[in-house]
Amino acid sequence: MTNVSLAPALIALLAAAASAAAQPQTGATTEESILVEGTRADPRAMVMETINRAGVVPLARFEDKICPGVVGLAPAPAEKVLQLIRADVAALGGNLQKIGCTANATVIFTPEPAEFVKKLAVKQPGFFNFSPVGLKQFTATPRPVVSWHVTEVRDRDGNELGNSRELGMAKARILDQPAAAGAPMNARVLRNTGATHLATSSREDMLFGFAVVDASRIQGKTMEQLAALATLHLMLDIKQDAGANNPASILSLFDERPAGAAVPDGLSNFDRAMIEGLYRPQENNRSANQQLSQIAAAVRKASDR
Repeated sequence: MTNVSLAPALIALLAAAASAAAQPQTGATTEESILVEGTRADPRAMVMETINRAGVVPLARFEDKICPGVVGLAPAPAEKVLQLIRADVAALGGNLQKIGCTANATVIFTPEPAEFVKKLAVKQPGFFNFSPVGLKQFTATPRPVVSWHVTEVRDRDGNELGNSRELGMAKARILDQPAAAGAPMNARVLRNTGATHLATSSREDMLFGFAVVDASRIQGKTMEQLAALATLHLMLDIKQDAGANNPASILSLFDERPAGAAVPDGLSNFDRAMIEGLYRPQENNRSANQQLSQIAAAVRKASDR
């Protein structure tokens, strides 16, 4: 696991922002959003349209306890949003660190999310898994919310993978033989295996999560809405344009909608089901197809409520 310091980099960048982040205003609540309105949607297709690479690669989740953080708001609203995020995480199957912990899941309010991400990538490249080309593509389109995660492959029990050269040298010492020359330096190897068609020998762990929200667009949004939006982006690898696919989802909070159409006031049944479908199972060393099936099953069950 990479040992990096989060707070100093974020504070320095936010201090240099062009304008202060706007503060959310508490407004009247809207009607309860629902998952499906008179249509038969395919849960698997809905999940694949929302979660990045669902059904294609094994999905990452937080295995270590989650410590949410809020940056860019005044102290009072920041504390309120933080407590709402913590409540959502606990209710949906995530494990929380104690209050006062060092954040590993941070929502950042700043007027220009894409520019913030570019600056953070220069100052703290360890917070990104992107290649230079990937980062350029990621920040090319302005969006009201930009989110990403730092992940790491671990074995099925959560142990960090061994280095092939280190393991080779250890074996040589045990056998009293010289280490093999030319062993790959950076190859990562599993110490235990036991894959099946449903389970894998490894799992993908989220180490850090970031959601950067356009502070210039949060006027009129409630703290409950902002916290729900942040929770979804922090706990799942959400596609950056997913909001347009489901107007009932909190992901559509900043999307244009017909006059009089209700704005989601929090996590919809669909939103909750996706998080629970990934986080409720005890183990996450599942094949991509098995993960997609368990999330889709949770969505299908939520739609029947």
